Amino acid sequence: MKSFRFRMQVVLEQRERQEQAAKLSFAEAESALRCGQELLCELREVRAAILEELSHSQGAMGFDPLLTRLYQDYLQTIAQGIRDQERYVGDLTTTCEAHKLHLISAAQSRQALVSVRDRAKMAHTLHAQRVEQAALDEMATARHNYRQRGTTE
Repeated sequence: MKSFRFRMQVVLEQRERQEQAAKLSFAEAESALRCGQELLCELREVRAAILEELSHSQGAMGFDPLLTRLYQDYLQTIAQGIRDQERYVGDLTTTCEAHKLHLISAAQSRQALVSVRDRAKMAHTLHAQRVEQAALDEMATARHNYRQRGTTE
């Protein structure tokens, strides 16, 4: 009997390539999200350090309006950067989720074809076993009939 050949193997291979591409794009999106989150944390740490430095400088040197104004301007710049980075991280999170859903869809699509292939392979194997068993049964019947004829003559 012929060996098993899945007729949709080309389609399965294409689905596997699509899944690999989806994995790669998801990994890239996750990496960008991590970088964005790290930058956001760094900006928040800078803001905390500036506030701490401002409170120490105000206590040690007294009130300096020019220095206070410089710190306020810098804090506003940092606060704007934090808001912008939070929006960017939100966009990256949305993109990452979209890539994750695409990856799940690609994996399910590939898995559906794998299931079809496995069922077809099982059906092929069962058919081959039935054909082989039928041939063995036929051989056994023929041998039995041959022996029966030999003993009756």
